[in-house]
Amino acid sequence: MRNLIFTSFIMLLIMATTSCQEEDPEPTSTDIQISLKSEQVIEADNQFGFELLNLIVNEETENDNLMVSPMSVSLALAMVYNGAEGDTKSQMEEMLHKNGLSSTDINKAYKNLVEALASHDPEVELSIANSIFYNQAYSLNQAFLDTNRYYYEAEIEGLDFADSNGTLNTVNNWVKAKTKDKIESILDQVSPNDVLYLINAIYFKGEWTYQFDEQETHDRAFQIKSGTEVDVPTMTIKESFNYTSQNEFELLELPYGSDKYSMLIFLPHEGHSANEIAALLNPNNIEMWLEDMYTTSKTVYFPKFEFSYQNSLVDNLRLLGMQDAFSTTDADFSGIANVYLYISEVLHKSYIKVDEEGTEAAAVTAITFETTSMGQESIFNVDHPFIFAIREKDTNAILFIGKVSNPLDNGE
Repeated sequence: MRNLIFTSFIMLLIMATTSCQEEDPEPTSTDIQISLKSEQVIEADNQFGFELLNLIVNEETENDNLMVSPMSVSLALAMVYNGAEGDTKSQMEEMLHKNGLSSTDINKAYKNLVEALASHDPEVELSIANSIFYNQAYSLNQAFLDTNRYYYEAEIEGLDFADSNGTLNTVNNWVKAKTKDKIESILDQVSPNDVLYLINAIYFKGEWTYQFDEQETHDRAFQIKSGTEVDVPTMTIKESFNYTSQNEFELLELPYGSDKYSMLIFLPHEGHSANEIAALLNPNNIEMWLEDMYTTSKTVYFPKFEFSYQNSLVDNLRLLGMQDAFSTTDADFSGIANVYLYISEVLHKSYIKVDEEGTEAAAVTAITFETTSMGQESIFNVDHPFIFAIREKDTNAILFIGKVSNPLDNGE
Protein backbone atom coordinates (compact mmCIF):
# COMPACT_ATOMS: atom_id res chain seq x y z
CA MET A 1 0.00 0.00 0.00
CA ARG A 2 2.84 2.37 0.91
CA ASN A 3 4.57 1.55 -2.39
CA LEU A 4 1.36 2.30 -4.27
CA ILE A 5 0.95 5.66 -2.50
CA PHE A 6 4.62 6.54 -3.12
CA THR A 7 4.36 5.56 -6.79
CA SER A 8 1.19 7.62 -7.20
CA PHE A 9 2.88 10.62 -5.58
CA ILE A 10 5.86 10.38 -7.95
CA MET A 11 3.53 10.14 -10.96
CA LEU A 12 1.59 13.21 -9.82
CA LEU A 13 4.86 15.10 -9.28
CA ILE A 14 6.07 14.20 -12.78
CA MET A 15 2.72 15.21 -14.30
CA ALA A 16 2.77 18.52 -12.41
CA THR A 17 6.35 19.25 -13.48
CA THR A 18 5.54 18.41 -17.10
CA SER A 19 2.45 20.60 -16.95
CA CYS A 20 4.48 23.55 -15.62
CA GLN A 21 7.04 23.09 -18.36
CA GLU A 22 4.31 23.04 -21.00
CA GLU A 23 2.81 26.21 -19.55
CA ASP A 24 6.12 28.13 -19.82
CA PRO A 25 5.92 29.64 -23.29
CA GLU A 26 8.93 30.52 -25.37
CA PRO A 27 9.70 34.24 -25.14
CA THR A 28 8.18 36.10 -28.06
CA SER A 29 8.73 39.51 -29.57
CA THR A 30 6.52 42.39 -28.54
CA ASP A 31 4.97 45.30 -30.41
CA ILE A 32 6.01 48.75 -29.27
CA GLN A 33 3.22 51.26 -28.86
CA ILE A 34 4.52 54.81 -28.54
CA SER A 35 2.90 58.11 -27.65
CA LEU A 36 2.77 61.07 -30.00
CA LYS A 37 5.53 62.84 -28.03
CA SER A 38 7.71 59.72 -28.17
CA GLU A 39 7.15 59.59 -31.90
CA GLN A 40 8.27 63.23 -32.14
CA VAL A 41 11.44 62.46 -30.17
CA ILE A 42 12.32 59.47 -32.37
CA GLU A 43 11.73 61.41 -35.59
CA ALA A 44 13.82 64.28 -34.23
CA ASP A 45 16.68 61.90 -33.36
CA ASN A 46 16.58 60.31 -36.80
CA GLN A 47 16.68 63.73 -38.49
CA PHE A 48 19.60 64.77 -36.29
CA GLY A 49 21.36 61.49 -37.07
CA PHE A 50 20.97 61.93 -40.82
CA GLU A 51 22.31 65.50 -40.61
CA LEU A 52 25.26 64.36 -38.52
CA LEU A 53 26.05 61.50 -40.91
CA ASN A 54 25.95 63.85 -43.90
CA LEU A 55 28.45 66.21 -42.27
CA ILE A 56 30.81 63.37 -41.35
CA VAL A 57 30.55 61.75 -44.79
CA ASN A 58 31.58 65.01 -46.41
CA GLU A 59 34.54 65.63 -44.11
CA GLU A 60 36.00 62.13 -44.44
CA THR A 61 37.77 60.92 -47.57
CA GLU A 62 35.63 59.22 -50.19
CA ASN A 63 37.02 55.77 -49.39
CA ASP A 64 36.62 55.78 -45.59
CA ASN A 65 34.32 53.41 -43.72
CA LEU A 66 32.32 55.11 -40.99
CA MET A 67 29.40 54.54 -38.64
CA VAL A 68 27.64 56.59 -36.00
CA SER A 69 24.84 55.79 -33.59
CA PRO A 70 22.23 58.56 -33.65
CA MET A 71 20.60 57.01 -30.58
CA SER A 72 23.86 56.99 -28.61
CA VAL A 73 24.68 60.61 -29.41
CA SER A 74 21.09 61.73 -28.79
CA LEU A 75 20.85 59.95 -25.44
CA ALA A 76 24.15 61.43 -24.25
CA LEU A 77 23.09 64.91 -25.33
CA ALA A 78 19.66 64.44 -23.71
CA MET A 79 21.37 63.86 -20.38
CA VAL A 80 23.49 66.97 -20.96
CA TYR A 81 20.33 68.91 -21.85
CA ASN A 82 19.04 68.32 -18.32
CA GLY A 83 21.80 70.59 -17.04
CA ALA A 84 21.76 73.25 -19.76
CA GLU A 85 20.23 76.70 -19.34
CA GLY A 86 19.66 79.87 -21.36
CA ASP A 87 20.96 80.10 -24.92
CA THR A 88 22.97 76.91 -24.47
CA LYS A 89 19.73 75.01 -23.89
CA SER A 90 17.90 76.77 -26.73
CA GLN A 91 20.67 75.94 -29.22
CA MET A 92 20.57 72.29 -28.17
CA GLU A 93 16.78 72.24 -28.67
CA GLU A 94 17.18 73.65 -32.17
CA MET A 95 19.98 71.30 -33.17
CA LEU A 96 18.21 68.22 -31.78
CA HIS A 97 14.84 69.28 -33.29
CA LYS A 98 13.22 69.15 -29.84
CA ASN A 99 11.42 72.51 -30.03
CA GLY A 100 8.01 72.39 -28.41
CA LEU A 101 8.91 69.47 -26.15
CA SER A 102 9.50 69.97 -22.44
CA SER A 103 12.40 68.38 -20.58
CA THR A 104 9.90 66.03 -18.94
CA ASP A 105 8.45 65.05 -22.34
CA ILE A 106 11.92 64.24 -23.64
CA ASN A 107 13.02 62.34 -20.55
CA LYS A 108 9.82 60.28 -20.36
CA ALA A 109 10.01 59.45 -24.07
CA TYR A 110 13.57 58.13 -23.75
CA LYS A 111 12.80 56.17 -20.60
CA ASN A 112 9.83 54.44 -22.22
CA LEU A 113 11.67 53.78 -25.48
CA VAL A 114 14.79 52.29 -23.87
CA GLU A 115 12.70 50.06 -21.59
CA ALA A 116 10.64 48.83 -24.54
CA LEU A 117 13.66 48.18 -26.76
CA ALA A 118 15.46 46.20 -24.05
CA SER A 119 12.85 43.42 -24.02
CA HIS A 120 11.52 43.82 -27.55
CA ASP A 121 12.90 40.81 -29.45
CA PRO A 122 14.29 37.80 -27.53
CA GLU A 123 16.33 36.83 -30.60
CA VAL A 124 18.15 40.17 -30.66
CA GLU A 125 20.44 41.39 -27.87
CA LEU A 126 20.29 45.12 -27.30
CA SER A 127 21.68 46.88 -24.24
CA ILE A 128 21.79 50.60 -23.59
CA ALA A 129 23.77 51.98 -20.65
CA ASN A 130 24.53 55.45 -19.32
CA SER A 131 26.99 56.77 -16.77
CA ILE A 132 28.27 59.93 -15.16
CA PHE A 133 31.76 59.85 -13.70
CA TYR A 134 32.60 63.09 -11.92
CA ASN A 135 35.54 64.63 -10.15
CA GLN A 136 34.77 64.19 -6.46
CA ALA A 137 36.48 67.51 -5.76
CA TYR A 138 33.34 69.15 -7.20
CA SER A 139 29.75 68.99 -6.01
CA LEU A 140 27.19 68.39 -8.75
CA ASN A 141 23.59 69.57 -8.45
CA GLN A 142 21.52 66.78 -6.96
CA ALA A 143 18.52 67.48 -9.21
CA PHE A 144 20.71 66.92 -12.30
CA LEU A 145 22.00 63.63 -10.93
CA ASP A 146 18.56 62.44 -9.78
CA THR A 147 16.94 63.20 -13.15
CA ASN A 148 19.56 61.28 -15.10
CA ARG A 149 19.57 58.42 -12.61
CA TYR A 150 15.77 58.02 -12.80
CA TYR A 151 15.05 58.57 -16.49
CA TYR A 152 18.29 57.21 -17.97
CA GLU A 153 19.32 54.77 -15.23
CA ALA A 154 22.70 56.47 -15.28
CA GLU A 155 25.37 54.91 -13.10
CA ILE A 156 26.86 57.78 -11.13
CA GLU A 157 30.24 57.66 -9.42
CA GLY A 158 32.55 60.25 -7.95
CA LEU A 159 36.23 59.59 -8.66
CA ASP A 160 39.55 61.06 -7.61
CA PHE A 161 40.56 62.66 -10.90
CA ALA A 162 43.97 63.41 -9.39
CA ASP A 163 44.53 59.67 -9.71
CA SER A 164 44.49 59.81 -13.50
CA ASN A 165 45.38 56.14 -14.01
CA GLY A 166 42.66 55.00 -11.63
CA THR A 167 40.09 57.26 -13.33
CA LEU A 168 41.10 56.05 -16.79
CA ASN A 169 40.82 52.41 -15.73
CA THR A 170 37.41 52.90 -14.13
CA VAL A 171 35.91 54.75 -17.10
CA ASN A 172 37.47 52.58 -19.81
CA ASN A 173 36.62 49.33 -18.01
CA TRP A 174 32.98 50.48 -17.84
CA VAL A 175 32.99 51.14 -21.59
CA LYS A 176 34.64 47.80 -22.33
CA ALA A 177 32.13 45.88 -20.20
CA LYS A 178 29.06 47.64 -21.63
CA THR A 179 30.17 47.00 -25.23
CA LYS A 180 31.17 43.35 -24.64
CA ASP A 181 34.85 44.19 -25.26
CA LYS A 182 34.13 45.63 -28.72
CA ILE A 183 35.20 49.13 -27.69
CA GLU A 184 38.04 48.85 -25.21
CA SER A 185 38.47 52.48 -24.21
CA ILE A 186 37.06 55.95 -24.65
CA LEU A 187 39.56 58.11 -22.75
CA ASP A 188 43.28 58.50 -23.41
CA GLN A 189 44.03 60.95 -20.62
CA VAL A 190 42.50 62.86 -17.73
CA SER A 191 42.98 66.62 -17.91
CA PRO A 192 43.52 68.56 -14.67
CA ASN A 193 40.49 70.71 -15.59
CA ASP A 194 38.11 67.79 -16.29
CA VAL A 195 35.02 67.85 -14.07
CA LEU A 196 32.84 65.04 -15.42
CA TYR A 197 32.45 62.46 -18.17
CA LEU A 198 28.92 61.73 -19.31
CA ILE A 199 28.82 58.51 -21.35
CA ASN A 200 26.32 56.45 -23.33
CA ALA A 201 27.07 52.93 -24.59
CA ILE A 202 24.95 50.81 -26.93
CA TYR A 203 25.53 47.15 -27.79
CA PHE A 204 23.59 45.26 -30.46
CA LYS A 205 23.79 41.64 -31.57
CA GLY A 206 21.26 40.18 -33.94
CA GLU A 207 21.18 37.04 -36.06
CA TRP A 208 19.79 37.25 -39.56
CA THR A 209 16.27 35.91 -39.90
CA TYR A 210 17.56 34.17 -43.04
CA GLN A 211 21.18 33.27 -42.41
CA PHE A 212 23.80 33.09 -45.11
CA ASP A 213 25.42 29.70 -45.74
CA GLU A 214 29.16 29.90 -44.98
CA GLN A 215 29.81 27.38 -47.78
CA GLU A 216 28.41 29.91 -50.25
CA THR A 217 30.80 32.70 -49.22
CA HIS A 218 33.41 33.35 -51.90
CA ASP A 219 35.70 36.17 -52.96
CA ARG A 220 34.03 38.61 -55.34
CA ALA A 221 35.17 41.92 -56.77
CA PHE A 222 34.19 45.08 -54.88
CA GLN A 223 34.77 48.44 -56.56
CA ILE A 224 36.24 50.78 -53.96
CA LYS A 225 36.49 53.63 -56.46
CA SER A 226 36.29 54.10 -60.22
CA GLY A 227 38.69 51.69 -61.89
CA THR A 228 39.89 50.11 -58.62
CA GLU A 229 38.61 46.76 -57.35
CA VAL A 230 39.49 44.49 -54.43
CA ASP A 231 38.52 40.87 -53.82
CA VAL A 232 36.21 40.64 -50.80
CA PRO A 233 34.70 37.60 -49.03
CA THR A 234 31.10 37.92 -50.19
CA MET A 235 28.09 36.11 -48.76
CA THR A 236 25.28 34.79 -50.95
CA ILE A 237 21.63 34.03 -50.28
CA LYS A 238 18.46 33.67 -52.34
CA GLU A 239 15.34 34.59 -50.41
CA SER A 240 12.33 36.91 -50.42
CA PHE A 241 13.16 40.35 -49.07
CA ASN A 242 11.57 43.77 -48.94
CA TYR A 243 12.93 45.82 -51.83
CA THR A 244 12.47 48.98 -53.85
CA SER A 245 14.35 50.81 -56.58
CA GLN A 246 14.49 54.61 -56.66
CA ASN A 247 16.08 56.97 -59.18
CA GLU A 248 19.41 57.09 -57.35
CA PHE A 249 19.65 53.72 -55.59
CA GLU A 250 18.23 50.30 -54.79
CA LEU A 251 17.04 49.58 -51.23
CA LEU A 252 16.99 46.12 -49.67
CA GLU A 253 15.94 45.17 -46.13
CA LEU A 254 17.64 42.31 -44.28
CA PRO A 255 15.66 41.35 -41.14
CA TYR A 256 17.05 40.18 -37.82
CA GLY A 257 15.53 37.68 -35.38
CA SER A 258 11.75 37.94 -35.22
CA ASP A 259 11.76 40.74 -37.82
CA LYS A 260 11.57 43.57 -35.29
CA TYR A 261 14.98 44.88 -36.29
CA SER A 262 16.48 45.09 -39.73
CA MET A 263 19.35 46.44 -41.78
CA LEU A 264 18.50 48.76 -44.66
CA ILE A 265 21.04 48.69 -47.51
CA PHE A 266 21.09 51.70 -49.84
CA LEU A 267 23.01 50.63 -52.97
CA PRO A 268 23.67 53.54 -55.38
CA HIS A 269 22.85 53.10 -59.06
CA GLU A 270 25.61 53.64 -61.59
CA GLY A 271 26.48 57.33 -61.79
CA HIS A 272 25.50 57.98 -58.18
CA SER A 273 27.61 57.80 -55.00
CA ALA A 274 27.13 56.74 -51.41
CA ASN A 275 27.78 60.35 -50.33
CA GLU A 276 24.97 61.50 -52.60
CA ILE A 277 22.58 58.99 -51.01
CA ALA A 278 23.59 60.12 -47.52
CA ALA A 279 22.51 63.66 -48.44
CA LEU A 280 19.02 62.39 -49.36
CA LEU A 281 18.36 60.76 -45.98
CA ASN A 282 15.66 62.34 -43.87
CA PRO A 283 12.61 60.96 -42.02
CA ASN A 284 10.13 61.91 -44.78
CA ASN A 285 12.17 60.27 -47.54
CA ILE A 286 12.79 57.16 -45.43
CA GLU A 287 9.06 56.83 -44.76
CA MET A 288 8.26 57.24 -48.46
CA TRP A 289 10.86 54.67 -49.52
CA LEU A 290 9.71 52.16 -46.91
CA GLU A 291 6.14 52.51 -48.15
CA ASP A 292 7.39 51.80 -51.69
CA MET A 293 9.01 48.52 -50.67
CA TYR A 294 7.52 45.21 -51.75
CA THR A 295 8.47 41.59 -51.14
CA THR A 296 10.34 39.93 -53.96
CA SER A 297 12.81 37.09 -54.47
CA LYS A 298 16.40 38.27 -54.64
CA THR A 299 19.78 36.64 -54.94
CA VAL A 300 21.84 38.80 -52.62
CA TYR A 301 25.61 39.14 -52.71
CA PHE A 302 26.68 40.97 -49.57
CA PRO A 303 30.30 41.52 -48.47
CA LYS A 304 31.43 40.53 -45.00
CA PHE A 305 32.93 43.48 -43.16
CA GLU A 306 34.25 44.50 -39.78
CA PHE A 307 35.57 47.89 -38.79
CA SER A 308 35.98 50.39 -36.00
CA TYR A 309 35.49 54.12 -36.30
CA GLN A 310 36.05 57.10 -34.05
CA ASN A 311 35.60 60.82 -34.42
CA SER A 312 35.36 63.98 -32.38
CA LEU A 313 31.92 65.45 -32.98
CA VAL A 314 32.66 68.92 -31.62
CA ASP A 315 33.05 70.64 -35.00
CA ASN A 316 30.02 68.80 -36.42
CA LEU A 317 27.78 69.81 -33.52
CA ARG A 318 28.97 73.40 -33.85
CA LEU A 319 28.06 73.39 -37.54
CA LEU A 320 24.62 72.05 -36.66
CA GLY A 321 24.05 75.01 -34.33
CA MET A 322 25.26 73.92 -30.88
CA GLN A 323 27.70 76.80 -30.40
CA ASP A 324 27.65 78.08 -26.83
CA ALA A 325 28.09 74.66 -25.19
CA PHE A 326 31.71 74.56 -26.37
CA SER A 327 32.51 78.17 -25.49
CA THR A 328 34.79 78.90 -22.55
CA THR A 329 32.84 82.11 -21.98
CA ASP A 330 29.26 81.54 -23.17
CA ALA A 331 28.38 77.97 -22.07
CA ASP A 332 25.61 77.78 -19.47
CA PHE A 333 25.49 74.47 -17.61
CA SER A 334 24.45 75.95 -14.31
CA GLY A 335 21.97 73.10 -13.97
CA ILE A 336 24.89 70.69 -13.51
CA ALA A 337 27.07 72.43 -10.95
CA ASN A 338 27.74 75.79 -9.35
CA VAL A 339 31.03 76.14 -11.20
CA TYR A 340 31.64 77.33 -14.73
CA LEU A 341 31.49 74.36 -17.14
CA TYR A 342 31.84 73.96 -20.87
CA ILE A 343 32.04 70.90 -23.14
CA SER A 344 35.61 70.30 -24.28
CA GLU A 345 35.05 67.06 -26.17
CA VAL A 346 32.32 64.86 -27.65
CA LEU A 347 34.04 61.65 -28.68
CA HIS A 348 32.16 58.97 -30.58
CA LYS A 349 33.49 55.46 -31.14
CA SER A 350 31.74 52.65 -32.98
CA TYR A 351 32.30 49.05 -34.05
CA ILE A 352 30.44 46.74 -36.44
CA LYS A 353 30.93 43.19 -37.68
CA VAL A 354 28.71 41.65 -40.37
CA ASP A 355 29.03 37.96 -41.26
CA GLU A 356 26.91 34.94 -42.22
CA GLU A 357 25.21 34.72 -38.82
CA GLY A 358 24.25 38.34 -38.37
CA THR A 359 25.52 41.64 -37.02
CA GLU A 360 27.34 42.75 -33.89
CA ALA A 361 27.62 46.48 -33.32
CA ALA A 362 28.51 48.86 -30.53
CA ALA A 363 28.83 52.58 -30.02
CA VAL A 364 29.99 54.87 -27.24
CA THR A 365 29.48 58.62 -26.93
CA ALA A 366 31.56 60.34 -24.25
CA ILE A 367 31.03 63.99 -23.41
CA THR A 368 33.79 65.68 -21.41
CA PHE A 369 33.05 68.76 -19.32
CA GLU A 370 35.87 71.04 -18.27
CA THR A 371 36.04 74.08 -16.10
CA THR A 372 38.21 77.09 -16.93
CA SER A 373 40.58 76.82 -14.35
CA MET A 374 11.26 34.95 -60.44
CA GLY A 375 11.69 35.32 -64.59
CA GLN A 376 15.14 36.58 -65.22
CA GLU A 377 17.11 36.17 -62.06
CA SER A 378 16.84 39.29 -59.95
CA ILE A 379 20.17 40.18 -58.35
CA PHE A 380 21.12 42.63 -55.62
CA ASN A 381 24.90 42.76 -55.92
CA VAL A 382 26.54 44.91 -53.27
CA ASP A 383 29.81 45.41 -55.13
CA HIS A 384 30.48 49.11 -54.56
CA PRO A 385 30.29 51.62 -51.67
CA PHE A 386 26.93 51.73 -49.92
CA ILE A 387 25.03 53.22 -47.00
CA PHE A 388 23.49 51.04 -44.28
CA ALA A 389 21.19 51.66 -41.34
CA ILE A 390 20.09 49.39 -38.49
CA ARG A 391 16.64 50.26 -37.22
CA GLU A 392 13.82 49.10 -34.96
CA LYS A 393 10.80 48.63 -37.20
CA ASP A 394 7.86 49.48 -34.92
CA THR A 395 9.26 52.92 -34.10
CA ASN A 396 11.66 53.43 -37.04
CA ALA A 397 14.32 54.39 -34.48
CA ILE A 398 17.73 54.37 -36.17
CA LEU A 399 20.28 52.63 -33.94
CA PHE A 400 23.28 52.76 -36.26
CA ILE A 401 23.93 54.29 -39.66
CA GLY A 402 27.07 54.22 -41.75
CA LYS A 403 28.89 53.92 -45.05
CA VAL A 404 31.07 51.07 -46.33
CA SER A 405 33.63 52.18 -48.89
CA ASN A 406 36.07 49.29 -48.53
CA PRO A 407 34.97 46.11 -46.69
CA LEU A 408 38.62 45.14 -46.19
CA ASP A 409 39.44 48.29 -44.20
CA ASN A 410 38.97 47.50 -40.50
CA GLY A 411 39.65 51.04 -39.33
CA GLU A 412 42.83 50.20 -37.45
